[in-house]
Amino acid sequence: MILKGDLITKSDAQSAYFSSYKGKYTIMDNLDESGDPVIHARKEIYNSEYVYITIVLRGTLRLIVSGTRIEMKANEYLAVMPCMSVTVEESRCIFFTFLTSSYLMADIYKRTNVLNKLHYHAFKFRHVRFAPEKIAILLECYKRIKREHQQPDYPRKEVVLRAYQAAYAAKFFSLIEGTERVNYVTNSRQYTFFNEFLNLLNQHHKTERAVQFYSKKLGISPKYLSTIVFKYTGMTASQAIDQYVVYAIKQTLYNNEYNIKKVSTEYNFQSQSFFGRYFKRITGFSPNAYLKQNNIKSINFEQ
Repeated sequence: MILKGDLITKSDAQSAYFSSYKGKYTIMDNLDESGDPVIHARKEIYNSEYVYITIVLRGTLRLIVSGTRIEMKANEYLAVMPCMSVTVEESRCIFFTFLTSSYLMADIYKRTNVLNKLHYHAFKFRHVRFAPEKIAILLECYKRIKREHQQPDYPRKEVVLRAYQAAYAAKFFSLIEGTERVNYVTNSRQYTFFNEFLNLLNQHHKTERAVQFYSKKLGISPKYLSTIVFKYTGMTASQAIDQYVVYAIKQTLYNNEYNIKKVSTEYNFQSQSFFGRYFKRITGFSPNAYLKQNNIKSINFEQ
């Protein structure tokens, strides 16, 4: 599997089943393989746009998520939020995977009334162990989505795909109670600083984009903050701030439809033109170009 910019391609999917609908709803699995097939190593992939969800049914899947080594065993679930890098190490397992545009997942969570249960931010991941009987239920939900992917395209296919994915999300959250979360929190002082930085970024990203602001809040130097952020993200503090801000702006653009001026003001840019240059420098396209393809009216098929 390759994420190339904001596109997903099949070129490295090995023998797995792969389907991507308009680059928004992507699934992949190797459910038809026998035994525990080999998953070949894949170099680091930077994910700026998608919520990445995978479940292992049998065997072990070895990953490195932004510097954290993860071993997924049978009946385990992993969700990786945007702005994270994912490296696949050689493994043997049976798995299935979703990749869905983050703004679409936010819309699905809202419509299934589960947003209040979670804090979904960039630079985060969640690793959970399920009972086998719960995994079997999620697998059946996945198979419904897969059958729809396999249908020839038709005018309302995206409506149905999103409905099935919403049903999957609702079922998942109905089963999450009583599961065991795999905890990666350490006593490392640097890890503590990193999480405090993310909390500050979540609070202040609409008004503050300077490394010095966050380092001062943490009581450390800008250089040391960048060292810490690089350790856990592979980016400097400045790059991480920009990626987080753009990630948040994309959500806001989606929800505010075509009102670019309002978004520019909300995120404390000195002018709309400065906002446009900032967004294009990081994403490669203008806010207006982004909105033409990604806004609440087009996604919800409104006229």
